[in-house]
Parts: sequence; C-alpha cells; structure tokens
Amino acid sequence: MTQAIEAAIAQVATVVSGVSGIRQAPNYPNETQNVDPFAVTFFLDGRIEAGAVGTKRNLINIRVDVLAPQNDLARDLAILTPLVDLVSLALVGQVSGTGQRFGDTISTFDALRINYMPNVDYAGVPMRGYSFVMENVKILVSL
Repeated sequence: MTQAIEAAIAQVATVVSGVSGIRQAPNYPNETQNVDPFAVTFFLDGRIEAGAVGTKRNLINIRVDVLAPQNDLARDLAILTPLVDLVSLALVGQVSGTGQRFGDTISTFDALRINYMPNVDYAGVPMRGYSFVMENVKILVSL
C-alpha cells in the first residue's frame, strides 16, 4: 500500500508533468535527464502530529525544482520564466475551488514559495531554474 506522503508527492509530480513546457517530471527522476526543462519533486521536510484517536496529520513541505541546462542566460530565462506562472497556477489550482486536491491526497497547503536558482549542479551538469516549495502541505491520515 502506498503511504500518504509518497502518494501526495507522486500526485504533485503528476500535476507538474501536465504543465505546458515541462518536458519530463517523473516520480523518481534518473540521475541524469535527457530532456529539458524537467521537474524533480521531493519531500523537503515536515512534521507528523498525532490527531484524534486513530488519525495523524502530516504537515510537510514538498519541493518541485524546474531545471534546464545552463546554455545562454537570455534563452534559459525565456524558457524558464513563463513556467513560474504555469506551475504556480497548476499547484494552487489543485486546492482552490473545485480542484482535485492532488487526487484527494492533499487537503491544502498554506503557501507556495518560489526561488530562482542561478547555479545548480545536477549530476555534474550546470543548471538553472526555479524552486517551488509547497509549505505546510496538510495530509490527514486514518490509522
């Protein structure tokens, strides 16, 4: 049986993979990627709280890095910058109104923090991109 945190991360990766312009967003990325831009989704940190009898509440941070190899700054930013709005809309849209709540694996999250990463070494390849951190992702679990 898939665990709640693992299932939530897989659903976030699935949502990101549907964003126009993201060429690859596997649940478990390879050490090297052969297409770009690509996304890497992973558990960053968090805490697990005991809830009412028979339940627990996970409050975690999930990070999505959208990366492209460093080629030419102007070209790279022209590819990456539109993804800031597209990825943000996809993630926030899941917990807004009639959103699918990431396949009902996530109740909500508090904020989406976005950072530019000008120099990332990914398997020895210089990359740049954006980091999206979903803060205080709420997952309610029955035990």
